[in-house]
Amino acid sequence: MMTNIQSQEQMPTGSLFRKILVAVDGSEHADRALQKAIELIQALSNKPSLTAVHVNPVMMVAEPPLGIDVDAKLNEEGHEMTEPYRQVLDPTGIQYDINYQTGDPATIICDLANSQNYDLIVMGTRGMSKMSELFLGSVSHKVIQHANCPVLTVK
Repeated sequence: MMTNIQSQEQMPTGSLFRKILVAVDGSEHADRALQKAIELIQALSNKPSLTAVHVNPVMMVAEPPLGIDVDAKLNEEGHEMTEPYRQVLDPTGIQYDINYQTGDPATIICDLANSQNYDLIVMGTRGMSKMSELFLGSVSHKVIQHANCPVLTVK
C-alpha cells in the first residue's frame, strides 16, 4: 500500500488568501460584505490583511464653482464615507487599510485588485432583478468579469 504524504518542507506554506479587498459604498450590501470579510479573516489562521475601498463615481461637471477645490472636497467626502468602516474594523484587530478614489467603480476595483495582487474581492450586490441587470449591468457583474482573482458577492 502506497501513501502520499508530503514532508513539512514540501507542503505549501502560504494561505489561500493573504490580501482581501472589500468594496464599500455605504449600502447595506456593502456592510454585509465587510462583515463577511471580517468573519473570513477571523476564521483563517494566517489573518490576511484587508483593504476597504470606496469609489466615488465620476461626476461630469463642466467647470467647478470658483473657490472650490474639487480634489480636497472628494478627499473629505471619501474620508467621511469610510469613517464608519474604520469604527467597525478598529476593534477587530485585523490589519487593514482604507482606500478611496474617484472614477468608474468597477474599473478602479479591478485595477486595484489586479495591480496590488489581491487574492480575493468581497463586495455586495444591489439585488437587481435579472432584467435590470441584463439592460443596465452592475458593478459586481463587471468586477466578476474583469478581476484576475476570485470575487465573493454578498446579498
